[in-house]
Amino acid sequence: MANESTNIGTHSELRVALALLANGYEVSKPIASEVYDLSVRDPRNGEYFTVQVKTARVREDRDGAIVVSARKNNGQIYSRTDCDFLAGVTEDGVYLIPNAEQTEYWAMPDLIDAKWTRLDAKYQRNTN
Repeated sequence: MANESTNIGTHSELRVALALLANGYEVSKPIASEVYDLSVRDPRNGEYFTVQVKTARVREDRDGAIVVSARKNNGQIYSRTDCDFLAGVTEDGVYLIPNAEQTEYWAMPDLIDAKWTRLDAKYQRNTN
């Protein structure tokens, strides 16, 4: 049986994949282990990008800021060659954050939608 941490990570990855699919993207998961979690293609322009999924947390020592840690298991940051975006998964949302090669990303709850790109998980039917 998978441990709780693995279950939380898998749940976050599935939520991100669902949100991307609902927004019209094509989503793939690498068969072999890669530094990124998902490979994504935008069918509107044919561009690909990679996403590293991270479960966000609330930091009370930062006045309740939503924080996404951006370190690999070895403690190093994710470089732009590792992934193009981080996906921060909160209790009620999925956010795409451009990789700026930082150790963490944070946003205040009332400003999060202005700072990061929120992906709605409700399927949007293509009318074209």
